[in-house]
Amino acid sequence: MLSPILCRAVLAIALIILSVPQALAQDMVTSDDIVRQLEKKPQPPGGASRSFRGVRISTTPESAAQPAGQSFGQPAGQAGQQAQPPTRDAAAPATPAAKPQATVYLYFKSGSAELADEFSARQLAAVGKALAALPGAHFEIGGHTDSIGSDEANQSLSERRAQAVRTRLIESYGLKPESVAARGYGESQPLADNGTEAGRAKNRRVVITRLD
Repeated sequence: MLSPILCRAVLAIALIILSVPQALAQDMVTSDDIVRQLEKKPQPPGGASRSFRGVRISTTPESAAQPAGQSFGQPAGQAGQQAQPPTRDAAAPATPAAKPQATVYLYFKSGSAELADEFSARQLAAVGKALAALPGAHFEIGGHTDSIGSDEANQSLSERRAQAVRTRLIESYGLKPESVAARGYGESQPLADNGTEAGRAKNRRVVITRLD
């Protein structure tokens, strides 16, 4: 049988493990992770979406709109003529390159823009270190919420949290104010089902987008 002292030690370790935020193991990212995802690199043809240690990277380019009434490979002003197949040398329509993004999970106190725990403080420090390692770049701090509460309340909350992160990055990590913008998206861009707690946790996030 285990001694009383050993039992108490095991119980203490179990309580520590249970007190760690659920997303700690799978969602914690380092500054190196964030730098790799925000560095400018050629995107794969056709776009892709992949994950890297809890950092969600969206690399799918937006579609380029084709002028109405004009077929691919057909000169302007000949919309009424029969469409001709594109030649081997015909250039494909250009599509804008996707902007690098990194998603970081920060936990805030309920209804507040104040960080809730040490895990979130360490993650914010990783963001600050990463953005400082990319001098000359410009970023957007995007705040996102789950769907609990009204649209208006969630929009306001996401704006306040994004602004709080921006302020902390400028004051504590030396980022230039003109290089960091803050924007709230409320509940408008969910990643997962808001009908489950796991899904809502995924939707409460901060997305760092490189703008330049």
